[in-house]
Formats: sequence, C-alpha cells, structure tokens
Amino acid sequence: EALVDGFEEPIKILDCLFARPVENWGSAFAEDRDFFTRHLPDKKLEVQLADLDKFTEQVGWAHAISIRGGETDALIGSLNKNTGWQKELHDKTLAGSSAGADAIAKYYYDLDNLELKEGMGLLPVKVLVHYRSDYNASNVDWNKAYSELKDYKENIPILALAEGQFEVRVK
Repeated sequence: EALVDGFEEPIKILDCLFARPVENWGSAFAEDRDFFTRHLPDKKLEVQLADLDKFTEQVGWAHAISIRGGETDALIGSLNKNTGWQKELHDKTLAGSSAGADAIAKYYYDLDNLELKEGMGLLPVKVLVHYRSDYNASNVDWNKAYSELKDYKENIPILALAEGQFEVRVK
C-alpha cells in the first residue's frame, strides 16, 4: 500500500529486475505482477517489466518503481547505463528490496563480500539489509557490520532492515 499511496488509478508500477539474470525476468515478473494484484485487490494497476533500453522512458511513465534484489553490482551497472532516469523520479515512489535497497542508498554493507560500498545515493541513508537473518549467517557478524556502517564516512541515518521490514522516507 505504501508503494501506491496517493496515486490516481490506474496506478502504474515499473518492476525492475536488473539485479537478476535476464533469463529469470519472465517468471520473476509474473510473480511480482501476481503479488501486486493479490495485495492490492481494490486498485486498478498497470505493471510493466523494466527494459534496459527504455528504462528512462518507463520511469517517466510510472507512478512507482520497484527495484528487486539480486546482484547489487550488476544492478548498479545496469542502472548507470541509462542516463536521466533519476531526473524522472519527482513525485514518484521508489522502492528497493535487498540489492535494490543497496543500490538506491548512499552507502551499504555488502553481505556477500563483507565490505562497505557506495550505492547510487538516491536516498541519503546507509543500508544494512537482511539484518540479523540467516543470510550468509556463517560469515556475517551483524554487530560488526552495523558498527562499520555506522562509522563509515558521514553521519547519516542507518536503515538496518530485517526480513520483511521496510521504511518509508519522504524526500
């Protein structure tokens, strides 16, 4: 509901799966479209799969952009191949899950490589996703990860998000 709050119908959702292998986009998009329809049964929705070649145009079309998880570096690389899409975000909802949250944050803790990295800086926050979950559990020291992220560069809010947890930020 937070993703589509305040928009007139039909609500246009852009589903960005750039963090995943392209051969999985079809099935993941079908799952996402079903998810949106099931959880927003009283809303008239139009859902599009993001296309690398038309992404900036699609962001302009959408009310809400959902950026799914997967490989953060691949996601940021794909997003950076498109120019001007960030300028199209005015009055839109931008949501990121897992790698999507990492990508839109200013800084994040990379749970696979156990290091601090810079995101795209679309939101002035530091992100630690899958917080205290079993994600890479044998290798992640959650207290150390949080502490390192807290001390990294500038003093901005930290979003330590457990599985299923989200936070709404208004810019």
